[in-house]
Amino acid sequence: MDIKPKIEEFIRVADRLVADYLSAYSMAPPIHRADYISDKWVRVVTVENGRDSSVYAFICLKDYTTKTLGQLKTGDIHKPATFKVAAKHARGNVFDADFGKCLTPYGPVYLK
Repeated sequence: MDIKPKIEEFIRVADRLVADYLSAYSMAPPIHRADYISDKWVRVVTVENGRDSSVYAFICLKDYTTKTLGQLKTGDIHKPATFKVAAKHARGNVFDADFGKCLTPYGPVYLK
């Protein structure tokens, strides 16, 4: 199960979602880029005017457990807590057929 094509698909969906949202305001849409920050995490960064502006999401690269985040599964989509750290609960998984439902123009959905 190769995760890189799923991450590329995630970025395409995020780019399209943001572009559709900003087209109503006649604004140029940013692009998203995947930064492989470790062997466990990918940071999806929003790039505006050629510069990193914010973190859109974090994606987990392998199954493991931590004390603060708990049980993590490959492909879990997390909201960012800071530029370097993912929030605790997964909002979706890139291997789900409908993972786009957990995304908004500003990043993954909040928990309800």
